Amino acid sequence: MTKQEQIKEKKLNTRTANMVDNTMREAERLGTVGPIVKVTWYDAASTFKTYRINGEDPKEHLTICETVGELVAQDEQALVLVMHGSQCDGCDIFAIPRDWSQKIEILKECTSESSEPQPE
Repeated sequence: MTKQEQIKEKKLNTRTANMVDNTMREAERLGTVGPIVKVTWYDAASTFKTYRINGEDPKEHLTICETVGELVAQDEQALVLVMHGSQCDGCDIFAIPRDWSQKIEILKECTSESSEPQPE
């Protein structure tokens, strides 16, 4: 079973007061659970005091975002990226609704912890 499958099987709730690093990193470096990716996606946007609405191309009013991180979990509804990992604080994640994402670009394939030299 891959690490991503193990994460999905655990289904831990990180919204409780007992925050848990459920990516099972165990002091691993970024890029050892999933690939490093750049996701281009549309986000909701609000505009105040506008004088023009583009009714022919409403997506013009959305915000185009780019997020880079390690893709550690995904299904048909969401992508979960780890953007920061720490042995003492766990990890910072970013979840993007799958239907908001326009493009997923792999920047670096997943590597095993033992395949790359450790920084000094």
